[in-house]
Amino acid sequence: MTHKTERYALLHVADRTGIVELAWALKDLGFTLIADGGTAAALRQAELEVKDLKTLLRLRADPDPDVGLAHPEILYGLSAGHEPGSIGETQKRRGLAIDLVAVNLYPLAEIVDSDLPQSETLKTVDLAASALLRAAGRNFRHVVCLCDPGDYQPVVDSLRQHDDLGLERRQQLAAKAFHYCAYYDSTVAQYLGSRWDRLPREFVIGLRKTADLRYGENIHQHGALYAWSGARPWGMSEARTLYGEPLLFNHYFDLDAAWELAGGFPEPACAIVKHGVPAGVAIFESLAEAARLAYRSDARGCFRGTAAVNREVDEEAAAFFAAEALSCIAAPAFTAKALLALKVKKDIRLVTLPSTLISAHELEFRSVAGGALAQDKDHQALPGSLKIATRRAPTQIEMNSLRLAWRVAKHSRTHAAVLCRGGATLGIGSGQTSRLDAVRLALTKSRDRHPILSEDPPVVMASDGALSVDHVLEAARHGVKAVIQSGFSSEDDEAISACDGHNLAMVFTGVRHFRH
Repeated sequence: MTHKTERYALLHVADRTGIVELAWALKDLGFTLIADGGTAAALRQAELEVKDLKTLLRLRADPDPDVGLAHPEILYGLSAGHEPGSIGETQKRRGLAIDLVAVNLYPLAEIVDSDLPQSETLKTVDLAASALLRAAGRNFRHVVCLCDPGDYQPVVDSLRQHDDLGLERRQQLAAKAFHYCAYYDSTVAQYLGSRWDRLPREFVIGLRKTADLRYGENIHQHGALYAWSGARPWGMSEARTLYGEPLLFNHYFDLDAAWELAGGFPEPACAIVKHGVPAGVAIFESLAEAARLAYRSDARGCFRGTAAVNREVDEEAAAFFAAEALSCIAAPAFTAKALLALKVKKDIRLVTLPSTLISAHELEFRSVAGGALAQDKDHQALPGSLKIATRRAPTQIEMNSLRLAWRVAKHSRTHAAVLCRGGATLGIGSGQTSRLDAVRLALTKSRDRHPILSEDPPVVMASDGALSVDHVLEAARHGVKAVIQSGFSSEDDEAISACDGHNLAMVFTGVRHFRH
């Protein structure tokens, strides 16, 4: 840092963590401290000498804070270089040359979903402080730019040892400040326009890291969990581990799928997911029985999977879970006795989430080289009036199973086929390159896991897309009694005839649910 007769540090923080310690260190390093408002009061309370911003700028006694902080003299000072004879030296004569700023902004993301009226929320948008950070970041060669209290001590250490910061470190701090400001701006943008009739031309995503993960999908990859800026208090960023090791990347991935699937049922439900694919799903009057049916539907596939339930885990459900091999169990809550029963397992994670609402009004993104694909979340519910395409209509028992199978197929990977019997899945074929392969995989799993099945209750099948005559005949040969599919395909007539020829009931939803 170039030696001058006097060095100035401008301090203006909403988060006062470490600001007094930073100020004392800067004073010892010969900086003159400038502050206003609450920051100045906090520093004076710590017996630090602080120059008042209003006095330095010769402003009236009660200036608008936005005017004071964004005053031309301050912005000129932040823009100024410090080498004699430079353009910055000329600018410096027009303003107060500042060598270091420590600025952070009002935590807007914490209040955008509060009950405050919009007019009051927008009053908290910190325009001037954001302008200070941008001005300082743009001139990082001459101004040290701090927005994170975690950077205070490393910067102080460097100034004590070298009386300066290296250019690379200055640039890193400037980049951090611009990211910080962009996150702040995106919070405002998302608050004002979180629902779109059409996807916008420009869209800024504000993300804040909520957890560092031990690794990503594989051990050689870095991983972290981020939350949407200003998001409502639900979703994976709100998952709380009551017992066990911290969640890993793959746990979050499976937990997201399992929680959204289980949360969609009004009845007590259990969904067990492995590698992002449903392995076993069931609904029942009691949560314990739903859990048992879900796991037993494919015990091999559910082994070491992630389970999510939509009810508080009681002692009876916990007794079943304690006897099986699962890596994670998520629920709205656990009773005290359930926790005692489950904590005997060493390699288990018990997680709570505050709400089954996960993705309301969110966009879904998939990264691709050089960009991202975006789409609305697939919130399409099963239509209330379904089209019965065949001569025989499904019985009420069949229809109940078809609704369950359809919901699981919607949350499976394309191509998907799901067999159900009563309130539980029997076999799930997911992520296949052909729909016939998905049907055959579901049938093979069903025969392999459940070699002896009576016809009561009947077996039904759901598909995430349209079925052809080949799919129908394959299902009929193995005892399927009713199917549900999107329909509206060029092969519908042949598929309907095949169903009528084998006395199968078939229902059209009119909507496909591809999930790649």
